[in-house]
Amino acid sequence: MPSSLARRAGPDACPGVRSVWTAADGGLARVRIPGGRISAADLRLLAEAAEELGNGTLELTLRANVQIRGLPPGAEHQLAARLRMGGLLPSDSHDRVRNIVASPLSGLLGGRDVGPLVVALDEAICAAPRLAALPGRFLFAVDDGTGDVASLDADVGLLAGDDGYELLLGGHDVGRVMAEAAACAAVAAAEAFLAERAAQACSAWRLRELVAGPARVAARVREAVGLAEPAGAARGLPDPPAPVGPGALRQADGDYAVVIAFPEGRLSAPAARRLAAAANPRHGLRVTPWRSVVLPGLEAPVEPIVEGVGQ
Repeated sequence: MPSSLARRAGPDACPGVRSVWTAADGGLARVRIPGGRISAADLRLLAEAAEELGNGTLELTLRANVQIRGLPPGAEHQLAARLRMGGLLPSDSHDRVRNIVASPLSGLLGGRDVGPLVVALDEAICAAPRLAALPGRFLFAVDDGTGDVASLDADVGLLAGDDGYELLLGGHDVGRVMAEAAACAAVAAAEAFLAERAAQACSAWRLRELVAGPARVAARVREAVGLAEPAGAARGLPDPPAPVGPGALRQADGDYAVVIAFPEGRLSAPAARRLAAAANPRHGLRVTPWRSVVLPGLEAPVEPIVEGVGQ
């Protein structure tokens, strides 16, 4: 077996809301934000929790999640209760495995909006009891066809095409599914990973750590769902575009999407509240895997409103 498997003897200590990581400055909780999409009200909820329970700062992660740190012992119980009531913790058992990145500009500049698929995939993950056993590092990616998040080393990827989605396993194109079956196919792939991991009697955290992982998992998925073999040679991944940079973009509908970068990934609770206040309540905000935030659906560029937001 690959030598990397030898490093997986210990427990998977990836933090969540209910299972925090003990750091030098206190407990660190990671709040999963599937697809990076969050409402203004939920961002205010996180800012309030960071102030009242943690050190007053939110951190943006490279998987478009949000961390709260500086939690005293036991504060994770209060945090979980707050987030559960706010809808940010829909499943205690699946807290750490709701790892979904999605194209942050999807549907704004034209093309397909993968937001509904992200919601369907998140619900399908939480509804599958076996997936609670996924490692906290197992990653799903939902790409609108631009290749921006398909390039982020996801275990299971869905890459939009003209007639559905390419299913990517460890970055390998293994077949196509119709849009309405995409969430089911991704869940089947995750369940196949767990089954193959058990068959190989290993403690792999990522699909690529399995012996012949993509091929073996793909074979199991074909038995579970309708997965069309790639026609001819599998299509290579598109060259990823440059990460979403700061500034204003004109949307296809004439509104603006404003991207604000946080190079170190940190924003204070007051800054988070200013972001929430600047957002269009109907469209919310989108956290990107590049430590930036997109405010879509604005009538005009909004940089002056949020000047100094990262302070």
